[in-house]
Amino acid sequence: MTRVVQFLAQPRAIYFLLALFGALGALYSVTTPLFEAGDELWHYPYVQWLARGNGLPVQQPAQKQLWEQEGGQPPLYYALAAATTFWIDASDLPERLWRNPYAKIGVPLAFGNKNLIVHTSAENFPWRNTALAVHLIRLLSVLLSAGTVFLTYKLAREIFSSLARAHALALIAASVVAFNPMFLFISASVNNDSLAALLATGALLLITQLVTRGATNARLLATGIVCGLALLTKVSNLAVSGVAGSVILYLAWRARDWKILARGGILIGIPVALIAGWWFARNFILYGDPLAFNVWLEIAGGRAPQTLFGLLDEFQGFRISFWGNFGGVNVIAPDWVYTVLDLFSLLAVIGLIWSAARRALPALWWIPALQTTIVFAALIRWTLMTYASQGRLMFPAIAAIAILLTFGLSAFAYRVRQIANRKSENKNPQSAMLLPALLSFFLVLCALAAPWLLIAPVYAQPARFTNDAEVPNPVHIFFDADAAQPELVGYAAPRFLQGNELPLTLYWRTDKPIADDLAMYVHVYDTQGNLLGQWDAFPGNGLAPTRLWQPNEILADAYRIPVKNPPTYPPVGRIEVGLTRQGAMRPLAARDPQGNEITPSLTQFKFSQSADAPGAARATFGEQFDLLDATLRVQRAGQEIIVNENNALAFALQPGDVLNVNVALRAREIPDSDYVLFLHLTDAQDNLIVQRDAQPRDNLYPTHLWNAREIVSDTLTVTVPQNLAQGNFALEFGMYRADDLTRLPIRGAAWDIWQTRDDLLEALLQ
Repeated sequence: MTRVVQFLAQPRAIYFLLALFGALGALYSVTTPLFEAGDELWHYPYVQWLARGNGLPVQQPAQKQLWEQEGGQPPLYYALAAATTFWIDASDLPERLWRNPYAKIGVPLAFGNKNLIVHTSAENFPWRNTALAVHLIRLLSVLLSAGTVFLTYKLAREIFSSLARAHALALIAASVVAFNPMFLFISASVNNDSLAALLATGALLLITQLVTRGATNARLLATGIVCGLALLTKVSNLAVSGVAGSVILYLAWRARDWKILARGGILIGIPVALIAGWWFARNFILYGDPLAFNVWLEIAGGRAPQTLFGLLDEFQGFRISFWGNFGGVNVIAPDWVYTVLDLFSLLAVIGLIWSAARRALPALWWIPALQTTIVFAALIRWTLMTYASQGRLMFPAIAAIAILLTFGLSAFAYRVRQIANRKSENKNPQSAMLLPALLSFFLVLCALAAPWLLIAPVYAQPARFTNDAEVPNPVHIFFDADAAQPELVGYAAPRFLQGNELPLTLYWRTDKPIADDLAMYVHVYDTQGNLLGQWDAFPGNGLAPTRLWQPNEILADAYRIPVKNPPTYPPVGRIEVGLTRQGAMRPLAARDPQGNEITPSLTQFKFSQSADAPGAARATFGEQFDLLDATLRVQRAGQEIIVNENNALAFALQPGDVLNVNVALRAREIPDSDYVLFLHLTDAQDNLIVQRDAQPRDNLYPTHLWNAREIVSDTLTVTVPQNLAQGNFALEFGMYRADDLTRLPIRGAAWDIWQTRDDLLEALLQ
């Protein structure tokens, strides 16, 4: 441990940090499938357009282009990427941009459909065509971002030059940039943020050196050149030009020499105008707006008028996407990760406030603070116009943010140590660098974990096999799809559902290649046919479209379907699954193995509820059910008569009477099978007059869905025939197993009008 500390204390430790960043960047690059990083599926077509020798894109909102709104970005990054890959044949780009129409973009809590693009073997190593071009540009972006990490270290050394722990603070600030998982993710993609952050950080370093090393003509000119290049990379880098102007104004005020202002304005302003001015002039000529925001908003879409207070609702997404929101803004870490980072951020803010109150801030703290403030203010303005609440858009100021975070944490730890030392005779040996070092270590862990635990699993292909014996609950439902006949082989679903997500695995197969991209749908209904939930996707949750299915290969297709509780009783859901062509009004016909057309219902499940309160049983059916009560009600000529021990002897059946037996049953344990309830009316010779046999609740609530100790009420009804002759009768109630018709024996003492007899409950009538 001592050797590690000694090594990190040396200036060359920054090169180890850069090597580790490069390795992690390469890992993120190969882990993330093509076009699943940020807006890469729009950034790369811009690069390809330039690589083919075309001029700069002209935005035409009425004419859809592959680059969408990103065609309005300043061109420097795209030109550099095009120069790197112009020699590669990327004519297969349209095939690689096979969009998943059901992608849950910006919905991180959705279980599946995360992939923006359908991925094929054309992306596999060794890379070719578009895959090769994209991966080369990704590596270029990693190198550019490595430059940002290095310049963050140099900038922090400049800011902290008066402090004894300048190297340690600078190294940790650089590591906060390097190991921010979101920065790594964006750095390993085709995205102009990598060059924008590099040039913004380089410009900020030169601007700071104007104060620390003097505003020489060469330094002023270099600052202007880098600011111009930064602005030609991303419009948000106007912020760093604003910081440059503020620093020149400060230098002139400090020296009381306004010639510095004029000289600085000329030597910085002229390179900026020459390098980037033509871009803004072009925008004004083409679109009537030097920033081209008008066409950007027309393509990407604006938003309804919003207030600053209203944006607070979007802060959660903002903070998450600063540290790590991967894929199509729909892959996030567990909540506790962001909570820990929130805590570090809060402590850093407290440390900065403490230092400001004690006038202990570094002399040049205001430069990174000004850069952060301007970028944040510009982002708020942009977010008021369109949906842009993404923390990664702060990356042009990421070096400044890391420097402020690092110093704030160090100041907090130092202040806590001071307080502890005053109240204790034993000096606290903890270093003030411990807290920022903990942040750096935590980010390292997050950066290492994200590719393996968050990103890769989202895009993992579903399991495939050929053995039918591995498929649970075989159903063998076939669907008409022209020459092919895709088959739903089986499924796995819970009998009881806890919560509001239904886990469901479907097992698909086809006999022949399928020419179309068929969509899968799952509908969940209650017993009254109300829709409780649905899910539409390419099979494999977006990752295995039917065109990629291999004959006789079984595909395991897992889902978690959001469902709502049913508004009706019983709390039972029914699962229906089918296939449909995109845009078709009707699903494909479903057939059973004999070729009969069917409704493709798979099974029922129970929305689990807490067990009812215990109650005394009047009788028991076998070892499975308690009979809590039974009541006979007779409807006659519009009136209801309750038949009990007080009127049973005087009561006589009449033709047309409707006999309703209300029963309350309780399952002792979760039933192992489905049971049928029966109500029989027989004469004195035990001849059957009329009967009603049905599973509970008119076949809607089979007993295999009952919870243990759950009480279920039901009513069985029979109507006395019109030709009934006078005599003695018996009304019989009981239960039998649905699969083999075996009756359950009954035990219990007689009560009211009821008495038990072998395998039934009986009431004698006349």
